[in-house]
Amino acid sequence: IQVTPAPKPAWEVKWDTVVAEAKKEGQVSVYDIWRPEIRAVLKKGFKDKYGIDVEFSSAGRGAELLAKIQTEQRAGIYSADVFGAGATTLLASMKPVGVLGKVSPTLILPEVTDGKYWIGNNVPIIDKDDTTFPMIGAIIRTIVYNTDMVKDGEITSYMDLLKPQYKGKITLNDPTVTGSGNAVFYHLIYNLWDEQRATDFLKKLITQQEVVIQRDNRIHTESVVRGKYAIGLAPLPDLISEFTDLKAPIKLALVEEDNRVTSAAGCFGVPVKFAHPNAAAVFINWMLSKEGQTMFASTWGNPSLRKDVPTTGMDPLVIPDPNKKYYLQTEEEVKLRGQALTWSRKVIESLN
Repeated sequence: IQVTPAPKPAWEVKWDTVVAEAKKEGQVSVYDIWRPEIRAVLKKGFKDKYGIDVEFSSAGRGAELLAKIQTEQRAGIYSADVFGAGATTLLASMKPVGVLGKVSPTLILPEVTDGKYWIGNNVPIIDKDDTTFPMIGAIIRTIVYNTDMVKDGEITSYMDLLKPQYKGKITLNDPTVTGSGNAVFYHLIYNLWDEQRATDFLKKLITQQEVVIQRDNRIHTESVVRGKYAIGLAPLPDLISEFTDLKAPIKLALVEEDNRVTSAAGCFGVPVKFAHPNAAAVFINWMLSKEGQTMFASTWGNPSLRKDVPTTGMDPLVIPDPNKKYYLQTEEEVKLRGQALTWSRKVIESLN
């Protein structure tokens, strides 16, 4: 008796076709601001799984990434398949100028499209226009200190940064550009305090504490690692993971106002026109699978928004407590961050 095999479900038929075409395309092109080790683990993992190359084109900040994309597109060049950056870069910079396409059409695997696999029981696309997908969900700890210069427990609030002993010993990630410095002051203005209190705080940091503002993310954190400064306000989260892994003499302060959960730079978007559409779909689905997210999150050092991805070895300070309330990242937050940029520029200019 010949048994007729059951027909494959529609998603599986589509997936088989997309994978076959992706292998013909041979590569996927990712434009990103991720760390080298994250790129390396994704490149190897995807190549081992599907035999398809991942080519990365990287930038230091979101603004540099957008400039590169726009320069290429003005020349009629569409080389990208995936954009890896923060929600602010994607929603506030790239989306308004029309370089982002819709993410959902690239999602195929049931373990990606079914909300039960994700925290909140929904596929975590941030915006109603379907352009930005966050993968990381970590508590943002906004103060890092050198353990040779500051004792554990000395800093439990932002206001502690105004203590006399820290004068000349604090570096601030530039709040006048998109990034972690801007995010901190957005949080102070719109979630915790108000514009006046945040203004007073920033002015005191600059005039009273002689804070040093730095724009380069790595230099900002390295200056604390090397003991040039005792404290860093608004470090880039994935750099903290990198230096912690290297046993650098730094720790994150547990401060009462740190109650935001965000993806930092751990988001992705897609272009309006793909260079390798099938390879892009395969890469995205693999990256969002348990296997891909385990590689991504463990290398990042922050928890994934997937429920089934382990947090082994991660700093407990960045793992959200399911019993606590946190401020979650929203598209409205991204819009307000733009206002926070204008505010911080005015405050700093008023002191010059």
